[in-house]
Amino acid sequence: MKTVNYSPTGAPMQGYATVPATSDAKEYLRLLGRHKFGLLLTLLLGLGLAWLYLISTEKTYQTSALVEVKEQEGYLESDNGGQTDWNAPTIKEEANLLRSRKVLTPVVDRFNLRVSAEPKRIPVLGNVTQQIPVAAELISNFEFARRFAWGEAEIELAELQVPRAWEDSELILTKTDENAYRIDRDNNVLIDSAQVGEQVLLNIQDSDPLVISVATLEAPVGVQFSLVRYSLQSTINGLRNELTTETSDTKSRMITINLRGKEPAEIAALTNAILEEYKSVKLGSQNRVSDAELEFFESQLPKVESDLRDAEVALADFRRTANSFNQDTQIQFKLGQLDKLETQLLEKEVERDDLLKRYTVNHPTPKRLLKEIDVLNDKIRQVRGTIQAAPDTERELVKLEDDLDTKRTLFIEMSEKLQKLRLAAVGNVGEVQIIDDALSPRKPVSPNALLAIVGSTLATLFLYTLYLTLRSALSTVISDQESLERASGLPVYMNIPKSSAQKRLGNPVTVDPSKMLAGPSGSSASKAIASNVLALSKPEDYSIENLRGLRSMLEDVMAGSNNNVLMFTSPLPSMGKSFLSLNLAVLVAQTGKRVLLIDADYQRGQLHKSLGLHSGPGLPEVVRGKSELKETVKPTSVQNLYCIPRGYSGNGGAMEMPSDKEFGAFLDVVAPRFDLAIIDTPPVLSVSTAASLGKHAGSTIMVVKEGEVKEPQLNEALKRLTFSGVRISGCIMNGSSAPTPRHYTYYREQLD
Repeated sequence: MKTVNYSPTGAPMQGYATVPATSDAKEYLRLLGRHKFGLLLTLLLGLGLAWLYLISTEKTYQTSALVEVKEQEGYLESDNGGQTDWNAPTIKEEANLLRSRKVLTPVVDRFNLRVSAEPKRIPVLGNVTQQIPVAAELISNFEFARRFAWGEAEIELAELQVPRAWEDSELILTKTDENAYRIDRDNNVLIDSAQVGEQVLLNIQDSDPLVISVATLEAPVGVQFSLVRYSLQSTINGLRNELTTETSDTKSRMITINLRGKEPAEIAALTNAILEEYKSVKLGSQNRVSDAELEFFESQLPKVESDLRDAEVALADFRRTANSFNQDTQIQFKLGQLDKLETQLLEKEVERDDLLKRYTVNHPTPKRLLKEIDVLNDKIRQVRGTIQAAPDTERELVKLEDDLDTKRTLFIEMSEKLQKLRLAAVGNVGEVQIIDDALSPRKPVSPNALLAIVGSTLATLFLYTLYLTLRSALSTVISDQESLERASGLPVYMNIPKSSAQKRLGNPVTVDPSKMLAGPSGSSASKAIASNVLALSKPEDYSIENLRGLRSMLEDVMAGSNNNVLMFTSPLPSMGKSFLSLNLAVLVAQTGKRVLLIDADYQRGQLHKSLGLHSGPGLPEVVRGKSELKETVKPTSVQNLYCIPRGYSGNGGAMEMPSDKEFGAFLDVVAPRFDLAIIDTPPVLSVSTAASLGKHAGSTIMVVKEGEVKEPQLNEALKRLTFSGVRISGCIMNGSSAPTPRHYTYYREQLD
């Protein structure tokens, strides 16, 4: 593979392969993986918020009842055979009646719903401390908090009457002593002192008096209570807001009543009271209709009975006078026909009079009945015309017999109707049947614990991931391999993951080189060195495995270089370049190649400590000719690995640093004696050493630690190296939060 120098514009240049971009889903998962601890804390935060919500929110209960509204009897037959009652209420109208003031007002008065008395609490916090007695006691000790209820507080009013103008407004009751209290309104004292259990009356000018009686008052001294007497309309509106009805189809005529509230027993009692009041209203309405019919028939029956007796006497007197005149067959037939028609006419007239008590004349039901009466009158006139043609005596007899039969039939029918009405009045239980009465609920309908936990955790996780996404999109921090490639325009050879084993390594030690050289590989000196180098102490560590991949790629990385010198540098300190230089040098030496490790960080270099060496004489001394090469190139306990330490300058020495030419001449002499020379330089943006020495290295690798370098910093470091003539081969991402083996595999394929 051919490599090229860094382009100052940051664009990738021809001649090397770049890693194909990962999919958005994988990139997103990697982003979350780098912040797994933040996600865990966010999850705990969501659970904490859910817990706070659950203990600070008052529980709401719901009870239900089922009622059947039966159809009234007495529907008229329609022309198509169905039943019709133009005045029958629909099931939705019945549901509206159940929510009406006529039904709810007696319930409001019975349960004294117009009066409210509650301790004053700070929202959320007050409800939380109510569940935690220790917190309630602690907060209540502060002076500013004593007027609020933090723990348990209870008040029960025996009576509260206020002027009409004060309805729906708040009165403040403050406990002033063990059994005493004060009443304020709009910061004005109304009752300076009153005792629990006594009735207090305060006359208000041009208005009704204020009457209050407190039956129970349990709270610390100083706690305030909010007292309100609501208007009837606002109380009914509030009850309607908690009361819902569901209607079924018109055939079953069922109504489901649901009522919500804070107290399970109270809402069950309220619901049952509403049903009983609704049933009472319906029964009273039905009884009023039945009573009107009963009164009508009772008033008419004596008159009909008197008319019947008069008709019987008149017929008997006529027969005695006419000497029992017998009618012929034709006249008898006409008489029977006339009798039936007149009976039908009387029935229709009675029904007409009854309907006109409930409907107007223009209502469709009475109008249809009046037409039927007109038809019967026409038929009666025709039959009577036939009878009129008979002799006078015969006609008179027919008339009297017909009159008697008609009045007898009418009397019998009215008597039967009156008896039915009387029986109905005695046994009437109304048309409302309660199928299921309301029971006291055991579990609240809100807050929903599962919904609160799931919703809170999902919401917090969503907000946190949204924050991470936006920060990642807007941030210039290099956080992964792809962002490093985009920012540098260079290939990223390797992703070196974080190593927990590296953090646990012992402190570097200094060992006498003579002892180190004389001792065998298993000596105490060698063991001390091994404890400082990860490649020796934990060769199976994943970061070392990745470095082995870089070792395999070295020939391709160094291809095209003018020498065998490889330099490691970084934009900022603490990027891990010394760790990479040291461990890569060890790994290459273990393959049998002679490796020279040069510590070019004159001030802060620590490679000598990791290898158990003294800091000097070192690089400045040997380059400036102040020390012999054999004294400076120090062997280590790792076979084939040699090191030139930083020199005495890091110990406060005043040694002048070597120039570019001197360092170049030194490399020309020492580098050919080894298979590979690795230079560890200080950060580019800290000192100029890397820029001045790097031009003599065949290849340079920029080390960037994940999440520690911003794009402008990297670009500035690359720019300085490029302008100094440094050949930058590529980059390494160090300290990766998640190992990605695909990077090594991909580059092996490209470089091969």
